[in-house]
This record gives sequence, structure tokens and C-alpha cells, in this order.
Amino acid sequence: MRPNQYYMKYLYFFAFIILLNSCNRTKFVEFTGTTPGINNGAFVIKDAQGAIIASESIFDGKFHSKNLLPKPGYYDMYITADIEKDYKKHVYDVYLESGNYTIEAEGDKLYLYPTIKTDSKIQNELSGYYTVAAEKTHEANATLQNLVSLMYDKNSPAAVSGNTGDLQAQFDKAQEAFDKTQAVALGDFVAKNPQNDVAAHILSEIDYKKDPANYYAVYQKFSDTQKKTADGKNEGDDLKELAKLAPGALAPKLTGKTPDGKLFDPKTINKKIILVEFWRADVEVSRINHKELSNGYFSPIKNKNFTVVSVSLDTKPDAWAAALKKDNMSWTQLSDLKGEASPNMTNWAVSTIPTYDLIDGNWHFIKRDVDFDKIPTEVAKYLHTAVNALQ
Repeated sequence: MRPNQYYMKYLYFFAFIILLNSCNRTKFVEFTGTTPGINNGAFVIKDAQGAIIASESIFDGKFHSKNLLPKPGYYDMYITADIEKDYKKHVYDVYLESGNYTIEAEGDKLYLYPTIKTDSKIQNELSGYYTVAAEKTHEANATLQNLVSLMYDKNSPAAVSGNTGDLQAQFDKAQEAFDKTQAVALGDFVAKNPQNDVAAHILSEIDYKKDPANYYAVYQKFSDTQKKTADGKNEGDDLKELAKLAPGALAPKLTGKTPDGKLFDPKTINKKIILVEFWRADVEVSRINHKELSNGYFSPIKNKNFTVVSVSLDTKPDAWAAALKKDNMSWTQLSDLKGEASPNMTNWAVSTIPTYDLIDGNWHFIKRDVDFDKIPTEVAKYLHTAVNALQ
């Protein structure tokens, strides 16, 4: 063998070793934390499946942890001020890649997003959004948490008297304010950072289905790159359909026949407000709620301005017919007997059974996906508004 062949042989060998070591090089992420006011707390990192990646106690307002990083990506970061009162833990959305993360958070202000110093571009973008968003939404979020405490406190005046309706109304209003504030915060961030790499992920962390119209407007500002991500594609598909079901939009056509074999005609419903119910005979909650619709104080039988259109998602006509009889469902019924393959389920974006939507007399949406317990309040509120509008 020629000398240069020996040379090339060993050159290839060492190149292979270098490449192998490079591929097997362990990736670490190191955290250094300063948390004034926390002396008996905990710092934890979990992946999307809930597996713990890092866990460290916080003493005298400090912690340090160096851990293997399975892969770069989004994780949940928890900071607990007191490990004996776990319900006070706070969770933050973070992006981790190998390197150093310096974290600063004050024990009495854990509702704010921590200051995180790192070389990660994606994490810095997340920090830019969440820092501002936490400040904007804190007041609305604090109101929500206080109302939840009052609603579930057995010793609160409302709980003792059994009159929690006012608290529920306050909660609904606060929830609406919180949702709108979140949408504004994300919209402002995207407007200021049009080429960001995190908008689609942030939106995936938000319950955007509660306010599809506002979030769809925000989504339209996303860069093409963000819209083409897996999250972005799913969000675009969801929001495009949900925007069609926003308050004021014309409700989709309902397909199917009534129990006597006639096609359903929405013009036969002459009421100011209509509850469209999607249900199935083998879903116990549906059946229990039918008793309330038959006998409750907001029953369509008792309110001349209100009625129900129940859309069955059954596939067996006998099961449907038996449930109608047993549940005393004297209001309008229809079904195409296609079950979850029914276009009604797709067109009305039904994701759970039962689902309840409120429609006005002209078949325009008032409110979608209403909790059953809140239907009486929503019906009364709408009818009160309608009466005042005529005066």
C-alpha cells in the first residue's frame, strides 16, 4: 500500500471518530435562578407529556440546576413559592435549547412572567410576548381567581344564601374581559414583531375558540412561515370555520328529518330565541338535561318566546325514538341518523356531546357552546335586551 493510502486511511478514521463524538455529544441546559422572597419553594421543568426534566429546591431565594436536555423545544416551567402549598405554583411557557438560562422572579409577583436571560432567540421572543401579556391580563386574571374563590368558598355569603347567580354573572364578564385582553396582547405582539417564530405556538396555548372572531383577526397578521407550521395550519382551519359561527353570523343549515319523516324547515320555528341542542340517546348527560328542559322553569313549554330544536346524533332510529318518548321531548326534533359523520356536527363545529347553541328568531348566532346551567341566564339576558331595544 502506498504511503498516501495509509495517510488517507487514518485521515478517514479520525474524521469518523470526530463525527461520532459530535453526534453523541450530550446536550445540557443550565438554570441559575434568583427568586427573592422564596425560601421553601421549588423549581421544576416538565415536557409536554408531564415528565420531569429538571427539579430543584429553592432556598434563600436561589436555585441552580444543570440537566440533560432530551431535545430543543417548548416546556412548562413551574415556580412554587411554598412546596407545602402546591396550589400556589405558577407555570410558564418556555423554549429550551442547550445553553444557560438565568431566571429572575420575585416571590410576591409570580403572576408576572419571569425575567429570563439566554442566547435562545425563540425564548427571547417568548419573553417579549409573555412579559407584556402578563402585565396586561393580570388585573382580569386576578378578578377571575377571586371570583372562583368566592364561588367555591362554602362560607362566603353567596354560598351560604345559595344565591351564586350574581357571582356567576361577574365571572362570565371577567372571563370575557380576560379573553379579549389576551387577543389584544397577541395582536400587539405580532404587529410589532411580524417575522417572529412563536406566534402560532402562543396561540396554541390559548383557548382561542372562546373568541374566534378576534383571534382570527390576529391570525391574519401571522407571517406565512407561522401559518405554515403545524400549529398554524390547525389554527387557521379552526378559526376559519369558527369565524363563520361568530355572534351575528347566519347559522348553517340543519340536515335531517323530523320523527314523522318530514324535512326540517327552520321557517316553522317562530320564536325570539332558539336553543339548538346536539345530543345522543346513549349520552347520560343529554338525557338528564332533557328532564330540566321538560320541567324546569326555563322550559320551552313554559316560555312563549323560547323553544328548543334538538338535533340527534344517533345512528339507530329505534334508540332515537325510544329516547324521545321516555324524555317527554315535545319540542322540535330532527336527525339524519349519521351519527358523528353527520354534516350537522361538522358545520356547527360540534366537538362534545351534548352541545348547546343559542340562535335568534332569524337564525343568527347569539352565543355558541353555552354551558347548560347558564342557558336560563343567557335566555333572560337576550330577551331583556330585545324588549328594551323595541322601547
